[in-house]
Amino acid sequence: MTTQAKLRIGKIRYLNCLPFFFGLVETLRGKGVEPEVSFFESYPSEINQALERGEIDAAPVSSLEYLQHQDDYLLLPDLAIGTRLFARSVLLFSKKKIEQLNGAVIALSRESLSSAVLVRILLAKKYHHRNTFELTEQDPEAMLQKYPAALVIGDQALFCQPKELIYKYDLGELWHSWTGKPFVFALWTVRKSFAVREPELLKTFLEGLRKNLSQNLSDPEGLLKRALGIAPSDKRFCQMLGYLVNLQYTLEADMKEGVLRFFELAYEEGLAPAPKPLEFFPHPSPLAVGEGG
Repeated sequence: MTTQAKLRIGKIRYLNCLPFFFGLVETLRGKGVEPEVSFFESYPSEINQALERGEIDAAPVSSLEYLQHQDDYLLLPDLAIGTRLFARSVLLFSKKKIEQLNGAVIALSRESLSSAVLVRILLAKKYHHRNTFELTEQDPEAMLQKYPAALVIGDQALFCQPKELIYKYDLGELWHSWTGKPFVFALWTVRKSFAVREPELLKTFLEGLRKNLSQNLSDPEGLLKRALGIAPSDKRFCQMLGYLVNLQYTLEADMKEGVLRFFELAYEEGLAPAPKPLEFFPHPSPLAVGEGG
């Protein structure tokens, strides 16, 4: 992590963040702020911790991370990672039907925060189960050797092909079928102290980020080709393309309803503090991208 940079950005190394970050350095260079920005790359829960400790200034963090520290954070307007139906990369792998998991010990990936709370809420509220949970390193095969079910997120969930036949439950789908609302896994969040100290730099960064996202979502096929060097003939290409197109990167009205419902349920389950109204960093212009690109 470059401590000399004025603006330190957390970068999640999952495929779902590719539309935010591919080409971003060049976009920021065009705005004249690239030398003032540095990046720290890791998985979601470590990015959450870095923002909480003040080691970075802004990042797409777990939605629950914002809730847990809402007095210290602001949201960057319009920007999120969510789904209106399938998540595809947030899965509960289980050796039993989910209805039969009452009383079971469930493995939770250490890389997750929002998804770990989501699975707790679904099992308790939707299925009326009473479970215990253990945090583990994210290794689907090892997790399923020890536990009857395991929460796996990110690219490992998207591409995992277990050796044995197991049940796969998409948490985005379970949430939508139960609440009728979208689910927001991540929110672009900035420390209030930085927003007060460097509002113009943050505004310029936000303009570049939004422009970069809009460009990448306008051509998701080209994004995969340029960013990953993957050809349409590759068997994973269609899987990646469908995944990116399905995701929602704008925090529209129904997405806000979904995240606020999640916050309410997390509070009811004693997993988070009482939610307050969402607070945003001021920015005048709307994000010019369509749903899911």
